[in-house]
Amino acid sequence: MNRHTRSRLMRATALIALSTTAVSLAACSSSPGSTGSSSGTAASATPIETDANGNPALTDDYSKQVADAEGVTVDTSAFKKDAPYNIAAVVQGPTNGWGTTFDAVMNDAFDKSGKVGDVLYVPWDFATENQTKGVEDAIAAGVDAILLTSLSRAGLVSSVERAKEAGIPVVTCMAGVQTDAYTAEVSRDIPLMGFSTADAIAKKLGGKGKVVMLHGIAGADAAEFWKSGAQAAFSQYPDIQIVSEQYANWSAADAIDVMRTVIAQQPEVDAVWVGGLEMGPSVIQAYQEAGLDVPLMGGTNPTNGFLRLAIENKLDFEVAPFPPAAAQECVNTVLDVLDGKSVPKYTDVIDLMDGTAPYNQADADKWYEPAFNDDFIGPKVADDQVYLDAGFGK
Repeated sequence: MNRHTRSRLMRATALIALSTTAVSLAACSSSPGSTGSSSGTAASATPIETDANGNPALTDDYSKQVADAEGVTVDTSAFKKDAPYNIAAVVQGPTNGWGTTFDAVMNDAFDKSGKVGDVLYVPWDFATENQTKGVEDAIAAGVDAILLTSLSRAGLVSSVERAKEAGIPVVTCMAGVQTDAYTAEVSRDIPLMGFSTADAIAKKLGGKGKVVMLHGIAGADAAEFWKSGAQAAFSQYPDIQIVSEQYANWSAADAIDVMRTVIAQQPEVDAVWVGGLEMGPSVIQAYQEAGLDVPLMGGTNPTNGFLRLAIENKLDFEVAPFPPAAAQECVNTVLDVLDGKSVPKYTDVIDLMDGTAPYNQADADKWYEPAFNDDFIGPKVADDQVYLDAGFGK
């Protein structure tokens, strides 16, 4: 990796908010960090239509874009070049365990391919403008391809469209853009992750019960699409009551503060749904501090720490992974594009990679990695040493 050219862009700006359609629930929606509660009145059921594959036909922008891209094959012969390839990696960066795992897998895949020359590495660092400038720098440098984990579907549209005009293919990885100018996307169906886990919770509760919802960063694409998918699922069940709904910024510290307040106001709930289970250990800790049993839990992006605590405390849960290991498939797609091979416009890694489908407590031992610390996020697709070198040793 010492042959990689790394560019660190350090600016601070606000996240670009993504508006989502609110689903009518039996709860008050609340502002970030505040606590909302419902009167206990049940909402009417909202039936969800299914597509030809039996999946819910969700109506948010991301789900519509995925539906349009599925089954489309992209001819990449115009991008065919001789290796070594110079690639821009405009990604989240090591802001948390997910980003650190992603980078470790991505760099390992670059190295092992034997086809990659220089890598222009541009981390998000909590500023969308870092990514837009990173794409512009990549265009100016004349890179062969851009691997993009977009932290703002709206904010990166113009940059991706300029890359297309410059003849540079863009493969979006685990976070896309609100345009069809990208070459290919490799990801998970983000709203469906929220839907499937919330639906599983509702079914386990027999369609009746009090639920707390805990979200990530307000306005962040993943947080809002996980939220909208989960809300759509819960809206099918008139006797599911959302008694509190909060944002906790994917922060362990914020999550425990929020949950202490929630528990003080709503000590008896049947389930907690979490959009980003890096906050899961904080939920568990808050209930244990209060001397209460941890209720049924569900949500997205289970971390090694959540799985460890779930196993130790014999918790009942339903989760959908958001695998940073998908970076490996994203690199493979970039290389296929530059080799001139046809690629799918949209690939869901659930079809390619074990450990990416939703699972529950019965499979906790299968996906927990005892050799790594709590920040690691599976599944494991590289040699242990790759993760240990990235700081995931105990």
